[in-house]
Amino acid sequence: MNFLILHGTLGSPEGNWFPWLAGELEKLGHRVLRPQLPKRQTPDSWVKAIGESVEKLGGDTVIVAHSMSCLAACQYLQIRATPIHASFFVAGFATDLPVQEPVKSLNLPFVLRPVDWTKIKSNCFKFVCFAGDNDPYVPIDISRDFADKLETDLTVIKNGGHLNSASGFTRFPQLLDQIKETTSSPTPSSG
Repeated sequence: MNFLILHGTLGSPEGNWFPWLAGELEKLGHRVLRPQLPKRQTPDSWVKAIGESVEKLGGDTVIVAHSMSCLAACQYLQIRATPIHASFFVAGFATDLPVQEPVKSLNLPFVLRPVDWTKIKSNCFKFVCFAGDNDPYVPIDISRDFADKLETDLTVIKNGGHLNSASGFTRFPQLLDQIKETTSSPTPSSG
């Protein structure tokens, strides 16, 4: 199976738990891509980069996204022609956040862009969402709203913060366990 790991605003594929997760997935025989998303962050540039990465991977794809890239991945899913296997969204949100500049201005074009949640849900067989109960950037009610829009449960990590390295997350075993469980089941037929 192919995995695409996406960083958030002002992030890097080398940050947080991304290298650790990539290594663990590669040990299991999966192909993993961790692209640096465009520094000139816009919905169009990020959706295009996500699409190019999925195309480069080919085959059955799983998206693993953190923070802003969760909504960017959803915006990619709403323009796909065929469904992907699964999406794992960590600290996702779909509304304006109480954050400082420049992050606020970088995120705003994504949250203002119209989103077709029905189309998104039709283009991914399984969604899994995680959030920290004390995220300093994404309040828990915003994380719950994001999971509700995808009609999936939200796994809340106690004292998880933003589930990033600043919160102690350079490894994320709960995410890896959920990925193993979800990807061990066959892809449902789309017909």
